Amino acid sequence: MRYLLAKGEVVTIKADDAVESLVLVAGEVWLTRSSDTRDYCLKEGRRLTVARGETLIIEALAPCTLAITCRELRAGLRITMAWHRTSPRTA
Repeated sequence: MRYLLAKGEVVTIKADDAVESLVLVAGEVWLTRSSDTRDYCLKEGRRLTVARGETLIIEALAPCTLAITCRELRAGLRITMAWHRTSPRTA
């Protein structure tokens, strides 16, 4: 599964057991994980293993393409929020 994010767009992703990893195909993102107190700045070509049931908060620092790799064909991935940081709702 591939997702395109515009610069400044933020998504919150909840992964099920079948989700294996996230690969940044293009661009740059700032990422926070529910299972870790650190934040990550991922650049093009980087891969991040996703823990079972983990929630990821991702902000695109540049236009980017994310690829989600799964252990199974019918993996569950729920995007719980998506907004552009400069939208009127957050201004």
